[in-house]
This record gives sequence, structure tokens and C-alpha cells, in this order.
Amino acid sequence: MTGPTILEQISAVFGSSPEHIKALVISGAGGAFVRAVYAPESSWRKRAFEGAAGALSAIFLGGVVGHVINMVTDAGTYAYLAGGFIMGEGGIAAVHAVRRKFLGEDAK
Repeated sequence: MTGPTILEQISAVFGSSPEHIKALVISGAGGAFVRAVYAPESSWRKRAFEGAAGALSAIFLGGVVGHVINMVTDAGTYAYLAGGFIMGEGGIAAVHAVRRKFLGEDAK
């Protein structure tokens, strides 16, 4: 007997996640997609990696941005959607800026 497929497992994990986590994943993927489409990279492979990095930054950093937006606007899930999209699209630039601030100009 075989166990559930990977898609069934992902669906189960995603389905049992809190609403704001689902919002971060969806909006982060949207922001990463926009970033990949408009990226200055000529290579689609590099665009795909930047998109994946944007999605990861949306998941990990978008929650912080979403929480701040929610505190200011009390928008609930929409705040997390906005935070996820912002970090999905601009997360790479934000991470580079923080690294340059703390590690100096040589950090890339």
C-alpha cells in the first residue's frame, strides 16, 4: 500500500495552515512572478531563481511587513496579502539593502 502523493501532502499542509499564512504564500508567489517577469536578467534560469528567492522572502519576511500593515490599518488578511506581495516583489532588494547596511558595501 502506498502513502499519499506529494501533492496530497502539500494540499493537506496548505489546507490546515492559518489564513494569513495562505495569504503570504499566494501573494508572495504573485509578487515573485511579477519580479521574475520584469527582472533585468536576460536568463530565464536566473529569473526563476530570483522568483523563488522572492517567494521565500515573502513567506519569511512578509509576515513581519503584513503584521506592521495590519497594526496600522487593521485590514486583517488583506494586510498579509499586501505584505506578501511587497516582499515577493521587492524582497531580494530589501535583503540586499539590509546585508549592505550590516555587512558593508562588499555584501552581495
